[in-house]
Amino acid sequence: RIIAISEATKRDVMHFFGIPAQKIDVVYQGCDEQFKRPIDEAAIRGVREKYDLPEHYILSVGSIEERKNLQLLVRALKLLPAPRHVVAVGKRTPYTQQVERFAAEQGLGDYLHILEGVPFGDLPALYRAAELFVYPSRYEGFGIPMIEAANCGVPSIGATGSCLEEAGGPGACYVDPDDPQALAERIETILADPELRRRMAEQGRAYAARF
Repeated sequence: RIIAISEATKRDVMHFFGIPAQKIDVVYQGCDEQFKRPIDEAAIRGVREKYDLPEHYILSVGSIEERKNLQLLVRALKLLPAPRHVVAVGKRTPYTQQVERFAAEQGLGDYLHILEGVPFGDLPALYRAAELFVYPSRYEGFGIPMIEAANCGVPSIGATGSCLEEAGGPGACYVDPDDPQALAERIETILADPELRRRMAEQGRAYAARF
């Protein structure tokens, strides 16, 4: 038998290897317990000061490679009524320079903060200090950062097309990974509505409890 980490991965195994569906079981992943534990405001403030982060920001977590599609988020920033800060946590690749260059060309260089080599223990506070989590990845096997964000009580936007709806559940929003206008509209709607953010956070936590 084969264990797949999502229905999307199961479909890939069937498609690329010709394995029949009845031989494949989907067993979802979870995330580290530290994302589920409360964090006091002093710890959150300490992490914010450690990385010199703005008071309000959108978070994205994952290696900064083309598949992860961070540039979609920067393109969406350009379409917002006013720029928002983005904090991207992950390993740099040659694609990172492309994103930084694009941000600079659009006058958004000061709004993009890329953090590499962040200790795992700092991640929960980085999530909890964020107003919104955006994961525009084109392709994932499962998408653990969506669960990490949900456990930290952060509303999320993911991309359609792979497995992120499975990881984020019905409480998150999803956009086409090639549609910056749709992403900008979702960002603006969520950030302008505290009650919507609270509701999304509650639904996300409840959904993440299944993993």
